[in-house]
Formats: sequence, C-alpha cells, structure tokens
Amino acid sequence: MSTRRYCSRYGVWIVITGMTMVMGVARVSVAGTGTITKEAKETLEATKQYTIEQKEAFQRKAHEELAVVQRQINHLRGKGHEVSSAARAELQKSLDELEKKKDAAKHELEQLRTVTDSKWAAMKANVNSALDDLKSSYQKAVSRLP
Repeated sequence: MSTRRYCSRYGVWIVITGMTMVMGVARVSVAGTGTITKEAKETLEATKQYTIEQKEAFQRKAHEELAVVQRQINHLRGKGHEVSSAARAELQKSLDELEKKKDAAKHELEQLRTVTDSKWAAMKANVNSALDDLKSSYQKAVSRLP
C-alpha cells in the first residue's frame, strides 16, 4: 500500500471521527443552551418578582410612616388650645409647613406606584428623603412648644 493512500485513508478517518465528535458536542451544546436559556428566564422572573415584593413592602412601610406623622400632626393641633396666642401663631406656622411637607411626601409616594421597576430605587430615595424631611420638621415643631 502506498504512503499516499495510507495518508489519505487515515486523513479521511480523522475527519470523520472529528466530525462525529463535533456533532456530538453540538447536540450537547444545543441542549445546554436551551437549559441555560430556561434557567436565565426563570432567574429573571424571580428577580422581577423580588423587586415587586420589595417595592410593595416599601410602599406599605412608607404609608404607615405617613399615617404616624399624620397622627402626630393632629396631636400638635390639639395642643394649640393649651398655648399662648403668640405660641399658637408659631405653632400654626409649623403645622402649615408640616402639612406641605406631608403632602410632598405623599405625592412622591404616589409617583412610586406608577414608576417602572427599573426606576423605583431612585424614587425610593426621593420618598425616603421626603419622609426624613417631614420627620425632622415635626421634631423642630415639637421642640418649639413651651
């Protein structure tokens, strides 16, 4: 047998064996890609669900905080009858400021309901800032009472 035929047969055998191996890997790869795609979709869906849950939990907490501040404002209104007229005027000014800040915080919270999941973190910061400002103003108003 000549060397040329031997190399040719050997070369064909290598090519056939190589193609068979590549095709086998390709089948595994396609199956692996399908599995990976499915797992990626499941992970994405779980992440979306987690984000929705976090957003809803934050909204509930913020509404509760607003309700507490509203009760505190109402309590301050009741104290208006117990103080002098000069202090009452100052208290009314503080109450008006508190109402404005409460409305601003409530507005930010309402906007959070309609914002997309991808932008809710930025809005969350706005709501937290508005609530912190409201609480700080309340503490200032209480500290001015005689």
